[in-house]
Amino acid sequence: VFRSKQWYQRRVREEVEEIRAVQANTLSRLQQLKRKHAELTHRVLQVMVDVEVQRKAGFSLQPQEEHLRVQLEGIQQELNAPNQFKGRLSEMLSLIRMQSINESNLSSATSVESDVLSGVHSHLSRQQDGISHLLNIIRDDMEYLTIIKQGLTDKQAAVVV
Repeated sequence: VFRSKQWYQRRVREEVEEIRAVQANTLSRLQQLKRKHAELTHRVLQVMVDVEVQRKAGFSLQPQEEHLRVQLEGIQQELNAPNQFKGRLSEMLSLIRMQSINESNLSSATSVESDVLSGVHSHLSRQQDGISHLLNIIRDDMEYLTIIKQGLTDKQAAVVV
């Protein structure tokens, strides 16, 4: 009885180990397939964009597209303004570099003032909020472009019929 119990326990352990190995392999394969799916989805999106660009070549922009272009250019100019995000960030990076050089030259360790750190922190968080806002705008614009594309496809199908 004892040997059969040991044999049964050993058999159950082996089966559990086999199941765990199969599960690990399955999870690994699932991760691979998810990554491949994301890559293929991105590739399909790139092909769709290329097809749409080729199809639209020679046509003027529609009013909605022109409005989106103006908005995006305005946002780009705002981001590139020297007194805005990039300029301020460059200035703060220069200050930090200068301070690190000064710290290395000084024999005694000095600490960065809390006002400077809080200023950098608040600026970076505002910049992150701005980037998040821009991403939301871009996502919305992509949805609008998808709707426009669908409308054009439907319109083209109606013209062909």
